[in-house]
Amino acid sequence: TRRAVADYVHGARIVDVPVNIGYGGGCNLGVQNAAGSLIFLLNDDAIVDPHALARLATRATREPEVAAVGAVLLNPDGTLQEAGSRVLRDAGTVQLGAGLDPVSAEARPFLVHRDVDYASGAALLIKREAFDAVGGFDPIYEPAYFEDVDLAFRLKASGWRVVLEPSAWATHASGSSTAADTRFRTFAADHSGRAFRARWAEVLESAPDRDAGVAVVCVIPRSAEDQLEPRQREPLATALAISGDYASWLAARLDARESELDAREAELADANSHLETARVEALKLQERIDSLNEAAHALKLRVDEADRKIAEFESLDTIGAVKLKLKTRSERKN
Repeated sequence: TRRAVADYVHGARIVDVPVNIGYGGGCNLGVQNAAGSLIFLLNDDAIVDPHALARLATRATREPEVAAVGAVLLNPDGTLQEAGSRVLRDAGTVQLGAGLDPVSAEARPFLVHRDVDYASGAALLIKREAFDAVGGFDPIYEPAYFEDVDLAFRLKASGWRVVLEPSAWATHASGSSTAADTRFRTFAADHSGRAFRARWAEVLESAPDRDAGVAVVCVIPRSAEDQLEPRQREPLATALAISGDYASWLAARLDARESELDAREAELADANSHLETARVEALKLQERIDSLNEAAHALKLRVDEADRKIAEFESLDTIGAVKLKLKTRSERKN
């Protein structure tokens, strides 16, 4: 990145950060070193359309009450990734229009200029005065996730608007910057999600349903001017906080897994105990079955013997009866 900037970008100011201070922390540091009245945030896995910046800036300067303008995001395959996003009661998010062909009739209602709950920080233009007024991104969301949602809510709570500019486009390979470490990504989403739910619990109670009309947004009451202004940290303090939070999260997951493993081992031991008892009982039953089979066989032999003797007696009776008949006939002839 440094080489590419040095070779192809003229007039850029490079700010080296020796530690990971997260997405919001990096943006805050960039804004502190920026000179413009408009700030454009761009993810490292996003590519903007050549006309996007001009169209975002035009929208921002045309409407004084607008603090932030989001671009329409496309997936690498050309389908819509989001045309603004919605926040649900459980703090889950819905990327509006996701998966649609941007030139289809189904996508048309989403590709209009309108207020949104938030626009992704992957390609977001913000007025410097609005960003500074609310204190920028809050470090409690480091290393990533929900910082752009929280910023949008705090801007609205300060009286600003957050809108979508449907003529500005960017292609975003969502999640690619954290794909190498899915565990860290899970930690970041879990950590930031809990912080967001705690801060905006009252607003989330009346959040719209997933399938509400495209223009429906969360109602955010006006807050005191400094009520939601974050306390910024130095880069090293932010990096230490991220490391400490991640270590705690990993330790908690390890404890949970060990408890689960102990429970499974106890279940297995109990099952093995029952299995051994069942095996002993099965051996006893088999011995009983063998004994009964032997007795049944002996009884069968006795029955067979009795049948044989009965057959013999019946045969003798038949012979006697024949002899008696012959004797009787002989006597009649005489």
